[in-house]
Amino acid sequence: MTLETAALPAAVYRASGPWSQVYLDISVDTADPPQVNEERRISATDRLAAAGAPEADVEAVADAMATADPAGGERCLFVLVHDGEVVVQALLPGRATEPEIVAYQPVPDLVPLLEHRPGDFAYVVVETSRDGGEIRLHRLGDVEPVVDEAQQGRTDTLHKIKGGGWRHDRLQNHTEEIWRRTQSELATTIDRVVHENRPRLLTIAGDIRARQLPEGELSAESRAILTVVPVDTHADGASSEALDEHLDAEIARILADDKKAVLDLVALHEGRGDNRVESTLGGVVHALASAQVDTLLIDAERLREHELLALASEPWVAAASEDALGAEVLDRVPAPIALSRAAVLTDATVLFTDSREAPDAQDDVSGSLPSGVAAVLRWRTGPPVPGEE
Repeated sequence: MTLETAALPAAVYRASGPWSQVYLDISVDTADPPQVNEERRISATDRLAAAGAPEADVEAVADAMATADPAGGERCLFVLVHDGEVVVQALLPGRATEPEIVAYQPVPDLVPLLEHRPGDFAYVVVETSRDGGEIRLHRLGDVEPVVDEAQQGRTDTLHKIKGGGWRHDRLQNHTEEIWRRTQSELATTIDRVVHENRPRLLTIAGDIRARQLPEGELSAESRAILTVVPVDTHADGASSEALDEHLDAEIARILADDKKAVLDLVALHEGRGDNRVESTLGGVVHALASAQVDTLLIDAERLREHELLALASEPWVAAASEDALGAEVLDRVPAPIALSRAAVLTDATVLFTDSREAPDAQDDVSGSLPSGVAAVLRWRTGPPVPGEE
């Protein structure tokens, strides 16, 4: 079974193991010696072989690591192999979210993949100039864009017009009309990409006039998620640093809002006492086993020392063998793995927070998870609350 890197984790979770996997920070620093990646590859494959992985798996991981190009900056490599075949190979942007993994085990640990790719988060980046623009659709956690389109307009009169008089005015008006038409066409393409892919964020950068023209032409759907970066990334000597920083800040804001919305919902239902949330580990395990969880919020750091049973079929997760309801026990695994696996297999949304964040961090919501986990339920548990329908 071969999956694209953006394949749903449920497809992996439903497949049988055992699995060889590697999750490593492969960031390249300018001070690193040229052979640092080769040393990482040798170390990882030696450890994988020592863990009992078959030779075909070790070779597949070695090949994947040899072809992984971090291309500078912070990058993590996630590789999952079964029967000598690479099932998932992803070069994930950003710093490591979990301790490194080099393992051969019955149940794959997809927590890092889920953390780097929360939900199906897509965003669109437009870099525009007066003669057209580039439109790229990214999915969070993927280095390469899913969609990469170029919109090119007429350039035959897009030059500085010298002189004066009526001929100058006529040519200037003609040039302005070409600019407007090109940017209108660009806006139409942007609207199509947004409508077809439902991204969470749309960001436009470029020449100031070129930014303003498509912005005014965009649909209400596109404007609702629009942010504008006041930088011309196509100018001579321009850097993408300001655009990258803007994207990082906006994505962090949206994800923090998502987590806060879930916690606000947890607090609301807990305040009502309407049995629509669970905030204890035991309660969440029971709710997942009943396919009752709509949204699951996990603090992996707090839960890492707890273990649960990962099951081969429904109810997918249990705290003890007597709760497995006859399902085969695959392995006893850290709680974040078992919980997120059961959530994915029952079509629940999974969000992660991190208790290691600084107290003033933008997404500091972990303080509201004293047990390290909380779940919003699809239906209430227990008897109805008086006054509730």
